[in-house]
Amino acid sequence: MSGRTVRPAGDPYRPDPAAGLRTHAAALRERAERLRGACDRLDWKGAQADAFRARVDELALRCHTAADGLARSAARLDGRPGGG
Repeated sequence: MSGRTVRPAGDPYRPDPAAGLRTHAAALRERAERLRGACDRLDWKGAQADAFRARVDELALRCHTAADGLARSAARLDGRPGGG
């Protein structure tokens, strides 16, 4: 035995994997928006500021891309083969 507890699919204590993915996707999207918003409110000028904003925008884009991937995975777990 592997030491893991096996629970039936209808067990109320077993988390729904698709719901968990959707929760993480929503959190990543929120983080991306917060990053962009905070960056927009910066009162900082110059080359370093522009470089910083570019890095933050890149991070926000990566968060959004990851959220899209998690959402597609959740859709597949829900039985939607196209992920949509």
